[in-house]
Amino acid sequence: MAIIAPVDNGKIVEDNTQSSKKTDKNSSDKEMFLKLLVAEMQYQDPLEPTSNTDYVKELASFSQIEAVQSVQDQMTTLKANSLVGKYVILNTSDSSGNSEYVSGKVDYVMTDEEGEIFLSVNEKLYSMDDLDSVCDEAYYNAVIGAQDLHNAIAKLPNVYSLTLKDEEKLKLCRKVYDAMDDYQKRYVSTDDVKTLTTLEERMEALKKAQESLDSDESQEDQDKTEGVEE
Repeated sequence: MAIIAPVDNGKIVEDNTQSSKKTDKNSSDKEMFLKLLVAEMQYQDPLEPTSNTDYVKELASFSQIEAVQSVQDQMTTLKANSLVGKYVILNTSDSSGNSEYVSGKVDYVMTDEEGEIFLSVNEKLYSMDDLDSVCDEAYYNAVIGAQDLHNAIAKLPNVYSLTLKDEEKLKLCRKVYDAMDDYQKRYVSTDDVKTLTTLEERMEALKKAQESLDSDESQEDQDKTEGVEE
């Protein structure tokens, strides 16, 4: 794919080449219509010929359709340009053809040689047709933050496999959650909060057990020392 139009402040500026291609396409469409019109005139029923008025109506209808298509193309381009700098969610497919969601900020917009519009998100190009949602920045940050926290909690061991070595990871998850404001916390799953709390309670139990064990060992060492001195 090649960029066929320069980008100024994230917006496509049409050059003569792009305009020429659009003109060529429109001319081709008109030529095709005229060929069909001539064929219709040649093979019409001589006993019931089509009136000139009908031909004029057909030509007018074609012009109207052409105008509508042109307006739609312009609206699509304007819509794409308005997305620059905004956060979007795209519903696309991975290399295996499976549906996946991609989110990020639109850096710029480009058009390929066939006139298809692409959005640059996370340094990759996605078709305008993949656009699923346009997000408010606060909403986007809240959703992404909640997802990151969910992923971090999911990587922690379950309550039966938790060890003292996991304490720092557990503290980090709690720190991330406590740093969220009330709006952001609304997007955090109640299951994630419950899992985090359960793991913290388990960690406290493990620490107390370790402290008790250390105390007992210390007492044993002290008793042995006193026995040797006697």
